[in-house]
Amino acid sequence: MNIFLSIIYLIITFSITVFIYKFFGKEGTYVWICVSIIIANIQSIKIIEIFGLTTTLGNIAYSNVFLATDILNENENNKVANKSVLFGFISMLLFTCLMSLCLLFEPSSLDTSQESLINIFTIIPRICIASIIGFLSSQFLDVFLFKKLKQKHNKLWLSNNLSTIVSQLVDTIIFSLIAYAGTIPWLELLEIAGTMYGLKIIIALLDTGFIYLSRHLKNKEKQKNIENTDKN
Repeated sequence: MNIFLSIIYLIITFSITVFIYKFFGKEGTYVWICVSIIIANIQSIKIIEIFGLTTTLGNIAYSNVFLATDILNENENNKVANKSVLFGFISMLLFTCLMSLCLLFEPSSLDTSQESLINIFTIIPRICIASIIGFLSSQFLDVFLFKKLKQKHNKLWLSNNLSTIVSQLVDTIIFSLIAYAGTIPWLELLEIAGTMYGLKIIIALLDTGFIYLSRHLKNKEKQKNIENTDKN
């Protein structure tokens, strides 16, 4: 069941990314990246199994951010993609801080949500730091590698997949070491990191068709604009 739902989830989120870019441009994509990061942070609390591997649901939503930045890098430029990373970082930081502040308010005797909010939004400092450092490092690396690979080879599938696979590896290493080193045995840490990375690679390969779709829609829009200009 989880495998089927994961495929549906990926198709929906990747499709949303492509069509938000088509209809709302880079500004809409900035907003969607911020929303995706908040969704990923909340969903990271839920542990699931896919292909017999244990992971967090947030990994699927988080992978959508890499697709969004690659779409901006391909259809706009690396400065726009880097700007989206900063927007994502700010949204992650503000969301974390404001939800932490929310927990400090003393609930009414009628309140029934405080315990649930504590379970979901209580920050473990190491994991919070690991998420922020991993996000910034991997996303800026993804944008940089995508640009360099595009300039050198000019093959979209190569730029998209290789930049994401390498940057996701960096994200996994940074997050796993900062979040778990010294708290669990090294063998278990390697197992957790390997599982996370394996699923990220699968998801990265699956988003290739969607970035080609975004480029096709962008080129089609440019051609339409040129035809309208010629008519005028």
